[in-house]
Amino acid sequence: MHKTIASKLLNCGKRKIWIDPNETKNILFTDSRNSIRKLIRDGFILKKKDKNHSRNRIRSRKEEIKLGRHEGLGKRKGSKNSRYSIKLIWIIRIRVMRNLLKRLRNSSKLNRHLYRSLYLKSKGNVFKNKKILTEFIHKAKNEQKRKEEFLDKFKLMREKKKINIEKKKSNFNSRMSEIVSDILV
Repeated sequence: MHKTIASKLLNCGKRKIWIDPNETKNILFTDSRNSIRKLIRDGFILKKKDKNHSRNRIRSRKEEIKLGRHEGLGKRKGSKNSRYSIKLIWIIRIRVMRNLLKRLRNSSKLNRHLYRSLYLKSKGNVFKNKKILTEFIHKAKNEQKRKEEFLDKFKLMREKKKINIEKKKSNFNSRMSEIVSDILV
């Protein structure tokens, strides 16, 4: 009876109640909840601590799993996709590439045209990983520089040709005017 009342007061089961063996006579004469509350306050009735499971085995097993143990064919229950989803791999991969592209665009290392083409290519599974994407970016930038240099050279050559044509025309016109003047005189 005393254990039942004490368990209700302490919000636990009867097996968690400890009664002081030296004070059993005094405790037997108590019959009210108030007197049991007083005994709890005095420390003659206590609530036992919870028993804890030792997690040592689990910790050591987790460390072994980190090292690659206990993951062999015999331990696998689900399919390859259920253990590590293909979609999840894709999501991680595409996020990494898109973050790289955004970072480069914001730091103005990529113009918007190149950014858009690379974004769509990464969406279309052209790049296997971040490393290949960065290599492609370097190649594309070098190609762009080469095109710009080639266009500059081409413009210079075109200007030179125009100047040469103008010179030839002026020379031709001056010669023709001399010839015409000689003929007329």
